[in-house]
Amino acid sequence: MMCLRRLAGTTFLSLAIGFFAPLHAEVAEPLLIIHHVRIFDGRHPTLSPDSAVVISGNHILSIKPETGSAVADDPATRSINGGGRVLLPGLIDAHVHLSIVVGVPQLRDYDPGYLFARAGVEARATLLRGFTTVRDMAGPTFGLKQAIDEGLMEGPRIFPSGAMISQTSGHADFRQRIDTPQRRWSGRIEGLERLGYGLIADGVDEVTAGVREQLRLGATQIKLAAGGGVSSVYDPIDSVQYSDAELRAAVQAASDFGTYVAVHAYTPTAIRRAIDAGVRSIEHAQLIDEPTLKEAVARGVYLSPQAFLFAADSPVTPLQTVAQRAKAKVVAEGLDQMMQLAQKYHAKVAFGTDLVGAPQMFAGESREFGARLRWFSSAEILSQATAINGDLLALSGSRNLYGRLGVVEVGALADLLIVDGNPLEDIRVLETPESTLRVIVKDGRVVKQSL
Repeated sequence: MMCLRRLAGTTFLSLAIGFFAPLHAEVAEPLLIIHHVRIFDGRHPTLSPDSAVVISGNHILSIKPETGSAVADDPATRSINGGGRVLLPGLIDAHVHLSIVVGVPQLRDYDPGYLFARAGVEARATLLRGFTTVRDMAGPTFGLKQAIDEGLMEGPRIFPSGAMISQTSGHADFRQRIDTPQRRWSGRIEGLERLGYGLIADGVDEVTAGVREQLRLGATQIKLAAGGGVSSVYDPIDSVQYSDAELRAAVQAASDFGTYVAVHAYTPTAIRRAIDAGVRSIEHAQLIDEPTLKEAVARGVYLSPQAFLFAADSPVTPLQTVAQRAKAKVVAEGLDQMMQLAQKYHAKVAFGTDLVGAPQMFAGESREFGARLRWFSSAEILSQATAINGDLLALSGSRNLYGRLGVVEVGALADLLIVDGNPLEDIRVLETPESTLRVIVKDGRVVKQSL
């Protein structure tokens, strides 16, 4: 009897699935059609003729010449008339720290819940500046990413690195002078390490474990400190951090998960060591020399510098110590040569900002566009912030759970902006997003519509 009941139940379930499945398969995604726009596709420094972009779900279904009949009669189809304006891919910031919403030393003094709330506010502001995707290069943003992905809050798509992995005395060794020795001797974990901003790891075994730990938490790429930093107090800018063996161990562990390592580094020695180990992205690189840059280009390594933050006249929060200010001066002086070399040798230059701290600091994100005009054309800068950054994110392989980004192409994710003015002629139109960004679409959903 039990077998007959089980068989009868199974048969009914099979019939039910067979009855309903075809009906479900025929349900089409509602369409969003954006018409009467001239398209910058992310790669080519020209605009298309008057065109229409058809979006199904969260992907671009088709791109057609505008004929006046692109808008479907189906009442479920939504449409936006761009009025001949420029449409471009959603912007990508390849170097952010959404969880560092106060100065690094002050992070210890705030409740983590408050810091998360502030990060949520900054995430929404980032999205409204047109940045539909960001690569977070150190900090506990796994929860923020999940909340945004689930639609609990608005913000950009996040590619998180998790904690920046650093050697003892390295750039992410956040201990203050009065703190106890690190856990190897004291057994105590420093506060910011405990919160997930940094991770101290020495030796091949610890580095391997540290990389694996960030991957376990959901890192899409790994961030290591391979040289001295400006904001950190105790490591000189010319210090070289991590041995060849330690860097190779990190690269191997990341590669085993199908992704890559990015490193914080300024100097030729630190950069060359990282490149030789298989690192794919150099964050900052302002002190690079010509032979090292040529080697980076030959190996397809991305350079991820910041112009607005590190310029000599940048209105950044004043650094506290004489040593920090001296390091900042050295980096600022190297910026011009680095950018000239990158332009000369056609390096893969990512667009990133690295702004942290008070809200007015994050608000400077869009000023990175104009800061790069000293070395690059408006079209080159716009490609850096779209297609080039999209190619960089693609290095995450299967850790990228989203799809193709930074381009307006059939099959790409529907992250799109409509802007007043022509950013290919003057990229600075993107520096006032509150007025010039008329439409923001992220993942096929209209976030802003002011036409």
